[in-house]
Amino acid sequence: DEHSQIRFFGFWTFTFGATLGVFVAGDLFSLFLFFEAMTFAAYVLVIHEQDRESLRAGNIYLYMSVAGGLALLGVIFLLQFVVGATGFQPALHLIVAQGINPWLVVVMLIGGFGVKAGMIPLHIWLPKAHPVAPAPASAVLSAIMIKTGAYGFLRVLFVVLSVPDGDPLFAFQQDFGYLFVWIGAITMFAGAIMGILNDSMKKVLAYSSISQMGYILFAVGSGVLLGSRGAFGFAGAWMHMINHAFFKSFLFLLAGAVFLHTGELDLNKLGGLRKQMPIAMGFFFIAAASITGIPGFNGYVSKIIIHEAILEAYHLLEWPSLLWLERIFVVTGGLTAAYISKIWIKTFFGKARSDWSQVKDLSASHIRVFGTYTIIVAAIGVFAQQAVDRLVIPAATMLPFEQGDLGHLGHIPFWGSHELTSPVISYAIAAAVLLLLWKFGRHIVVPRWLSVEYLVYQQLYKGSLGAIRFLIYLSEDWLPKSVLAGRKIWRRVDRATQETKVKIRRWKPPKWEPPRWESPVKPITKADLMKKIEATRARERERVQLWRTKAGEITKWIKKTRRDWQEKEKRFGERIHEAVVGVARKKSNPYWNTKNLGFDTWIVALVIVLILFVFLLAR
Repeated sequence: DEHSQIRFFGFWTFTFGATLGVFVAGDLFSLFLFFEAMTFAAYVLVIHEQDRESLRAGNIYLYMSVAGGLALLGVIFLLQFVVGATGFQPALHLIVAQGINPWLVVVMLIGGFGVKAGMIPLHIWLPKAHPVAPAPASAVLSAIMIKTGAYGFLRVLFVVLSVPDGDPLFAFQQDFGYLFVWIGAITMFAGAIMGILNDSMKKVLAYSSISQMGYILFAVGSGVLLGSRGAFGFAGAWMHMINHAFFKSFLFLLAGAVFLHTGELDLNKLGGLRKQMPIAMGFFFIAAASITGIPGFNGYVSKIIIHEAILEAYHLLEWPSLLWLERIFVVTGGLTAAYISKIWIKTFFGKARSDWSQVKDLSASHIRVFGTYTIIVAAIGVFAQQAVDRLVIPAATMLPFEQGDLGHLGHIPFWGSHELTSPVISYAIAAAVLLLLWKFGRHIVVPRWLSVEYLVYQQLYKGSLGAIRFLIYLSEDWLPKSVLAGRKIWRRVDRATQETKVKIRRWKPPKWEPPRWESPVKPITKADLMKKIEATRARERERVQLWRTKAGEITKWIKKTRRDWQEKEKRFGERIHEAVVGVARKKSNPYWNTKNLGFDTWIVALVIVLILFVFLLAR
């Protein structure tokens, strides 16, 4: 019942073809052409549903991909200017000889390939595109298309920007590798954390793709960091690209099958499907075992090689930070097991919904497809060394790695005791994380302002939109007015210029006449004399009027002062009278008559007299 099937499968096939063109391109310009063809073909897959959310996700994907393509085109132009060709050949010496900072090339490469690779902070399109795209499109985007970015990094960093180990510019190569190790570590750790904190199955798998691309970039950085000793880093990146293509498309197609039978992708609304879909549950366990690196499945093979790569880098360089990076790698393995176990538990365990009693298990065609995936991931995991010999070593021999390291790739101890304990540590960390989620998961909410999209891209978008609006305002309002005002000013200047030319042509020098003598003293007329007399009289009248006004004010002040003194004397007399009358009243008050004193008062007085008498006798 899916709409527009012809369009979907047409662009789906076109995306496959363009992706294949990226991997077989013989130079950067051909790679760029296929890269852009893949971008526009995948855009149609993202917006297939044609609703508001899918269109918004498609626009974000398209904007970022086009910006990345322009950055990659800048690298191509730079190489064409420096080398005169865009082939995959060493060019670091020529870049430095031309006075160009190699870091400029690396930054543009990160902008060009990093968008497709989903590396942080260029990842924001990926968790928006996967949930809205159909499951087959998500499988293609995650399993194949994002590998083109990692492949571009491999070709450029291991070939174009590489030099021999003893070269003076080898420090640049080591710095590039160290940068990519940290970018990979941040990408795989942050992607795993965001996968744990999300509750949409496809969004968790999208963040899982970001995290797994971090593993690949981590391995790329480890290989570039060691130069000719970086065979294990290259092998880990190459093997994980292959393995991730299988187990991630496996997981996305399983998510599509669950959605097809239940119509639900929210993990909080799923649950209890182990009885209705036991076969799907088994296939999901196999895919989860692959991505978490359980021995016997393909993810285990590439993660062991990547782990060996970072340990080799630490033993050769003895940088303490590399040991911390190895610990981040181990912890991220546990986080990977945590989010994939979360999907498996919330989907197939718990209480089933009553309306899912009619849910059926996978069809025969689904079983055949997922059975094929199971055979592939199990075959690579069981025959690990044979897979490395046939898939990795032929590619590694094309690069200038030391023969000793290439020989070690043929004898990797996949089944050693130390290697077999790595999944145990991962699942111990996963169990601890799941217990924390079960206890506090409902209270953990990632604030919107903490996202890279809000902090960086939305601010850039708002600033760009404001700049565009300002330019539109200038072009629609200010610019036409400025042009009209400029025309008016030009016309006035032109008119004034013409008038000046005419005046200059008509100008004639005046005739010279001797100056006439005039007395500096002007005669006084009767009218002037009368004006002065009248002005003097007016000033005298104003002065007299002013004195009269002041005299009136002084008279009023004297009268007011006299009245105040009279009132004060009157109030003083009244107070004296009241005082005299009060004393007379007190004297006439019977209270002061000794006849009215009580017996107790006489006793107190007598006691006081006796005390005084005794005191006098004692002296």
